[in-house]
Amino acid sequence: MAERTNLDRKARSKGSQPVVFESGTMDALAGLVLALMGEVVVLKDRLDANERLLKAAGLHGPADIDTFAPDTEARAYRGAYRQGIYDRVLGTARDKLMPEALADQHDYEGVLDAVTRD
Repeated sequence: MAERTNLDRKARSKGSQPVVFESGTMDALAGLVLALMGEVVVLKDRLDANERLLKAAGLHGPADIDTFAPDTEARAYRGAYRQGIYDRVLGTARDKLMPEALADQHDYEGVLDAVTRD
């Protein structure tokens, strides 16, 4: 079995980054697309490996997967990894395209929290 390395590696580099396209907006969108593509490729590779292993073991096939209903633990696990994917894929756009909007949203949530707490 191959040993996995760099398990703690971060998806995004830190520090200043050059603008490659016409604007920071175009760079952010390109980063979003590339991050999403990376997630899809990894997912497809893992799915392919699992399908091949299951078929070789004679355990189950695609019809069984199509009818699978996840339990509470599986749903919680899926929710957590989905949030990680959202953060990695949308993080570039969030950080570069919307910092002011996010600050306004946090201010609004703070006021809303203060009003509803009383």
